[in-house]
Amino acid sequence: MPKRKKQQPYKASVTFGAQNPPPDDPGDFDRFGILLKESQKFCKRVGLQKDLIPNIIKTDSDWAFILKVDALMESAAKHIVRHGLQIKLLKQTFRNGALDDFVDSLSMNGRTSLLKLLEASAMPEDELRFVEVTRLVRNAYAHDIEFADLTLPQLINSRKDKSRLIKHLSGIKTYDEAKLMASYEKDQIFLRFCIIDSVMRFLFYAYHLTSKTKKAVRRRSATKTGKSPRSSPVKGPKS
Repeated sequence: MPKRKKQQPYKASVTFGAQNPPPDDPGDFDRFGILLKESQKFCKRVGLQKDLIPNIIKTDSDWAFILKVDALMESAAKHIVRHGLQIKLLKQTFRNGALDDFVDSLSMNGRTSLLKLLEASAMPEDELRFVEVTRLVRNAYAHDIEFADLTLPQLINSRKDKSRLIKHLSGIKTYDEAKLMASYEKDQIFLRFCIIDSVMRFLFYAYHLTSKTKKAVRRRSATKTGKSPRSSPVKGPKS
């Protein structure tokens, strides 16, 4: 059995230069790289630039960084909801402008919101809470110009819901809050990496949740015709 490559330290494995395509065995490729690749697939599907994630993480200020992250999360959330709100009639699936307008009018939080619909779509709790607290931080930055020059650790430290924000922004299960915040203050890019990791995990769900229907349709069609889903028709010689 071939030996697996030793996984690099978390931040050391994050590179945004030209990368070779991942090998066939996912065990030989770092987790961050896999999430980045799947996120890029999602961005391509919805018409966003492939290098959006690397560009966001290199944003000059935390204020601009979190606004871009929130906008991307909202775009992904709406894509999931649009995909779910389709009308099926006589075995055909339709989506029209009225449904798109309805989704665009939904707020992120509240009783009738994107978050509630994501919850109904069985999105994991960790992803829902991450989307929720990202919007809280975004609103704090957007609604008070005095916060524009604050770093993310400074903004978090200034809030009463500090512990909740750290829990869901960090994506870390077990930690000492004081030590973790000290790490973020010492190396501010570390918190960005934690947030981007959660963003890419959400985009991973968005990409695969909205791919399921097409795959299921292909399988059903193949079953009805008696063909294997992966098989391709054998072409005869040209006359």
